Amino acid sequence: MPKIKPEDEAKQHFQTGKNAFESGKIDSAFQELNLALTYYRQSNEQAILAEVYRMLGEIFYNQGKMIESRNHYKRAFQSFKSFNHKIGMADCYDKIAISFMLQDELKHAEDYQEKAIDIRKNTPDKRGLARGLKNLAIIKYKLGVDYKKALEILDHAMSLASKSKEPQLLINICLDKAKVETKLDLLEEAMKSHVLARRFSKKYSLKLPEESENEFVDLLIQLGLNAYDKGAMEQSLKYLKNASLILKTNDKEVSSAVEAIIIKLEEKYSTS
Repeated sequence: MPKIKPEDEAKQHFQTGKNAFESGKIDSAFQELNLALTYYRQSNEQAILAEVYRMLGEIFYNQGKMIESRNHYKRAFQSFKSFNHKIGMADCYDKIAISFMLQDELKHAEDYQEKAIDIRKNTPDKRGLARGLKNLAIIKYKLGVDYKKALEILDHAMSLASKSKEPQLLINICLDKAKVETKLDLLEEAMKSHVLARRFSKKYSLKLPEESENEFVDLLIQLGLNAYDKGAMEQSLKYLKNASLILKTNDKEVSSAVEAIIIKLEEKYSTS
């Protein structure tokens, strides 16, 4: 039997590793991809090399090994750059930015995310651009320097996401908008963003994160208390009752102070 050629053996390792990666068999993928890497980093096949580094970067990212992940994404970036694959380049910088954000290294995250956006602007990938803008807005939100700029970026992301017809992305942007609007004390606008997210959630049968449900309830209570202080009693009752209903549906307690206001208002304004 003739000996298998090194390039053919490398292709087998690459394809086996890629199949394992896509099937979630991470240990097998890691082993096969590293065997492929031995050959491809000495070759001129930059497209395959970029994919190998990208998948290894993703494996390290999912394992929480952010330094190793970033190193592999940087190598993938250079390979993508060698044949001017701008979407691949932007994808790599997106992942590097997110890894820095998860470690609260926000200035590094901002730098890489802005670079990714600049690259992706010159591609037809509007969905990816919307995701990048969303991430940049949250980085700026976490930096706490310019909330208005973060909101402006999210509005742009929303416009692009609406055209891309990706409901999960739209939901995520709506929820991020609600966070920023709440921080800016734009509570009515935050409510509209939450309601829109819930509408998309129901329409496309996509579950909302528990965190967003808690934020929605907190917002309802804040709006209810604000309306109460302003003498808008019926409006206050509507907000507080909705908050109470959600809490009770989720087997959570309503604070005694809120419950007391609801009882007081129901005695005068409830028509049920």
